[in-house]
Amino acid sequence: MTRTPQRSPPQLITLEALGAGGLPLRVIRIPGGAPVPPPGPLVSTFFMVFVLTAGRGRARFLEQLEVHEGDIHLIPAGVEHQPLDIGNLEGWIVGFDPLLLRSLGPEWLPEPPGGLGRTRPPPVRSLFVRGLLRLRPGQPRWRRIVHHVAELDAELREARWSVENAAHAWFVLLVTELLRELQEHTPLAPAMSGGLVHEALAFIEAHCLRPLSLQDVAAAVGCTPSHLANVIRKETGLTVGDWLREHRMSEARRCLLETGASIENIASQVGYTDVTHFIRTFRRVHGMTPRAWREQRRR
Repeated sequence: MTRTPQRSPPQLITLEALGAGGLPLRVIRIPGGAPVPPPGPLVSTFFMVFVLTAGRGRARFLEQLEVHEGDIHLIPAGVEHQPLDIGNLEGWIVGFDPLLLRSLGPEWLPEPPGGLGRTRPPPVRSLFVRGLLRLRPGQPRWRRIVHHVAELDAELREARWSVENAAHAWFVLLVTELLRELQEHTPLAPAMSGGLVHEALAFIEAHCLRPLSLQDVAAAVGCTPSHLANVIRKETGLTVGDWLREHRMSEARRCLLETGASIENIASQVGYTDVTHFIRTFRRVHGMTPRAWREQRRR
């Protein structure tokens, strides 16, 4: 009996691996702004916005497609994608932790499963639920989007005083233009990604800063814990615990950089009831304690 070869899990990409330096934002120039990705499928733990200003190429999201100048592609965290041919493409990739949208108000967060469409207008949730959309805005909006991304890129590269505040301001302007485009031109577009894994990841994003277990996530999406664990591991290469830890560590880094809160308070803010467990987890991920990491970054 011939055995079907097992498909290798996708390569994981994190903002830290791309040089975010503890910030929840990273802008990468195309071409040459980041390490060459390994061959094969990729999964990012952050949201990606591709803004392409010149050239043509090929990629695979849910299916293979041509990408070219004037495109804006939205890829949510946890969705498999693969660059097939970079070609002569130019532009930017804006990567951001979805939790960054918490600062804009609760209406920007992914809606938990079971309440789809009842409490929020579809465009607000499009960045999370629809995903993988190719936007082609008209020239006035396109110029504004390119301007916002260029300014965001400049702020992060120059790292001037209060870079976090300035970068956040440009980020808000960029996301606002994207949501306006979705609202005005794709209000009835069907979801291009969905299913059990996407609902589970959306639930984790929305609730990761409080105590959360595999059983909680499974109950929210209506399946058994073992089935959910297997499906998420198979499709994303990460476990439920891995996704939960990624989001919590990202928020912990933000708190360490941007606030003077104690380690105990930060542990509680990011969902850890035991500060020792938080410190142990942080050290395993970053190679040092939260206090040492904060001191090193501030120096």
